[in-house]
Amino acid sequence: MKPHKTAKPPDATPRDAGPRDARPRDARPRDAIRRDTLARDTRSGDHSRHEAAPGNSPERIANLISKGILQRRYAVGQRLVEADLMRALGVGRSTVREALRVLGASGVVELTPHKGAVIRALTREDAERLLVVIEVLSGLAARLAAEHIGRADHRRRFAAAAQRLIEPRPAAALAGILDERAHYYRVMFEIADNPELDRAMPQARVHLFRTQFYDSMTDADLRQMVREYRAITDAILAGDAARAEDRMRRHIRRTGERTLPRLRGAA
Repeated sequence: MKPHKTAKPPDATPRDAGPRDARPRDARPRDAIRRDTLARDTRSGDHSRHEAAPGNSPERIANLISKGILQRRYAVGQRLVEADLMRALGVGRSTVREALRVLGASGVVELTPHKGAVIRALTREDAERLLVVIEVLSGLAARLAAEHIGRADHRRRFAAAAQRLIEPRPAAALAGILDERAHYYRVMFEIADNPELDRAMPQARVHLFRTQFYDSMTDADLRQMVREYRAITDAILAGDAARAEDRMRRHIRRTGERTLPRLRGAA
């Protein structure tokens, strides 16, 4: 009689044996993960609120995966396993494959025949080109938000979003700034209220950029970011459109100064 062999668990592969599988970093049942994922979709860090993608369309699933990258449920260099995504998001294989093609076209994942999708790492040249676009579009969003700040309850909403980002905090809590920032931008873009601007922003690539640099930000970097966001906030709340745009664009340029030297690749 042959001895019984114990099956090796799927995630027991050594870390350096290849791309990491896309196992959701959560010990809860898959249906609970899916409920929370879908719930977060309505309040996470996407700048755009002008999305026409219905329920379980490939575009909507691609958006959820992109937000998972921003929320660090998936990491740069990680292999996205279709079966895992199907279970976590409650959709079929064809929808997952189409969603991965959408992310491939957006430059977020690399698709290799017979190997699947791996989350890309931005090169220095990638990041430089992306920051040029982000600077212009974010500057415009800040300008429009300042112009619209006196309407409805915009001032109250933006002040509340900014307070969470710029309030003093101990060193141990500084990393929370990087998560609060997503909410700040979302409210700013909502107040800017320009669907064409929302569509122009390369949101999936922005999520990838932020995740790639999440662990490399120092306390000094984070404190400087808070000072920059405080200056942007003051200009927007004052309704000074020109100053708001200038300070936002300066912030994005400084973001490049903080991050680009840490990237390998084309200079």
